[in-house]
Amino acid sequence: MRARALRLMLGLLLLAGALAAHADPAAPGAVIDFQLRWHHQFQFAGYYAALEKGFYRDEGLEVRLHAGAPGRQPVKEVLAGRAQYAEGNSEILYQRLLGQPLVALAAIFQHSPSVLIARRDSGITSAHDLIGKRVMLMDGSADADFLTMLLNEGIAPEQVRILPSSYDFNDLLTGKVDAFNSYLTNEPFYLRQRNIEFTIIDPRSYRVDFYSDILFTSEAEVRDNPARVEAFRRATLKGWRYAMEHPAEIIDLLIAKYGVAKSREHLEFEATAMRGLILPDLIEIGHMNPGRWQHMADAFIKAGVVKSDARLDGFMFDPRPRRVPRWVVPVLLAAVALIALVSLVAVYFIRVNRRLVSADDQLRAANETLVANLAEISALHKQLQDQAVHDPLTGLYNRRYLDDVLERELARAVREGYPVSVAMIDLDHFKRVNDTYGHKAGDRVLQALAQMLQAHAREGDVPCRFGGEEFLLVLPRMTRENARRRAEQWREAFAGQVTRHGEIEIHCTMSVGLATYPGDATSGEGLIAGADRALYKAKAGGRNRVEAAGGA
Repeated sequence: MRARALRLMLGLLLLAGALAAHADPAAPGAVIDFQLRWHHQFQFAGYYAALEKGFYRDEGLEVRLHAGAPGRQPVKEVLAGRAQYAEGNSEILYQRLLGQPLVALAAIFQHSPSVLIARRDSGITSAHDLIGKRVMLMDGSADADFLTMLLNEGIAPEQVRILPSSYDFNDLLTGKVDAFNSYLTNEPFYLRQRNIEFTIIDPRSYRVDFYSDILFTSEAEVRDNPARVEAFRRATLKGWRYAMEHPAEIIDLLIAKYGVAKSREHLEFEATAMRGLILPDLIEIGHMNPGRWQHMADAFIKAGVVKSDARLDGFMFDPRPRRVPRWVVPVLLAAVALIALVSLVAVYFIRVNRRLVSADDQLRAANETLVANLAEISALHKQLQDQAVHDPLTGLYNRRYLDDVLERELARAVREGYPVSVAMIDLDHFKRVNDTYGHKAGDRVLQALAQMLQAHAREGDVPCRFGGEEFLLVLPRMTRENARRRAEQWREAFAGQVTRHGEIEIHCTMSVGLATYPGDATSGEGLIAGADRALYKAKAGGRNRVEAAGGA
């Protein structure tokens, strides 16, 4: 009886496998139209790589890429059937919640590059400064993140003079508008090239952090051609991985084949900026988290731009293949389970005591293994998080974390009206320490200074290793005078401290440069530059001293 049951189970499983292998093939010979969001540029590097390296062809797909234009937008093209696939921003979710049959296949950008840019001389430094100003946006659905940002800050859209986008960045440069919808990967290059000072209003600073550049299709495509959807998604993500690993090759391709008018330096700037938004070294390209989509939907609801998240279910594509009718596999599995149950019951009555003991031992072992695996996963997750924001030698925060936290702190300081000081610290004659005692001794001095700074930091202070022997502290709610007193305390404490490395006693001093918002600068870059100049002054003045940017 047992042998017959096993043979029947095996036959049913083989049947399920055969059905899965032959059902729902990708339609051969059909041309797939893909709609880009804008003109050809590095922003769409993965699609060019998938096309030119033959990844689509390897999946049996023939793909045509269509550049975007003001009258040719991704959502409209897919809904009209002129494109089967496209790439869009948060408007994909927005339109889905309004009832449009759209499905997200992969989120290429883990963070949105969409920001508002204003000229520095406009006086705009925060979202609240946009009240009464001329702000150029595309439309409500494409710029849902900006509308959510305004509403989160208690600003009604009617308080801002929102203008339809002209798609001409010169409107900002010539003063026709006060703020312009831009990409972190593009417009800052133009401004820096022209030496125009500017301010960035980033929705992420106002608790709005959306996915961007989302690969999507229609519900009809997923329903009618699931194998083709999987193949297209698989080839596209392979193309994105290749593009991130070979940016120079894609830049050559854009210039030679697609006639991109941007300079090579501009495309290199775009490629570098995109890595910080895609995070290919930390997160699998295309990753989507259901909780993150839910958070975005909740933000839309809270902002009042949609009424409910009832349409969210089914929005995120499930890459697990379903190549047979949905009822077939459950029925087969139920039959297998029934036969297995009959077999287990028969064996149970024969060897009940042995089975109970064995099952108990196996359950205990499995539970211990599960607990150990969960602990290991938790530790690994924490380690990866720490590595992303901490310096491995000193344990202080790293430059990447500093850039984020300084901009956030300045945004809060602008809203609440308190000062922020920045202290840049450099070890005096540190090269002499390395040359005399060796780099391990130098590392020990760096660690000793980091420990001293961390021990003297207040709650809310952010000590970071800026690079080499340089450290930087962000000191919220601290005036220039108080910052100078604190810096003098650090300098005196470290000057009197002995660092031991084996039998060696090392004496070292440090110089400090200070800069304070709003007196010295109103941006993170400005504060760092001011502190750096003050540090240079302290070095030139004989080292082992504290100098402030304003000379006070």
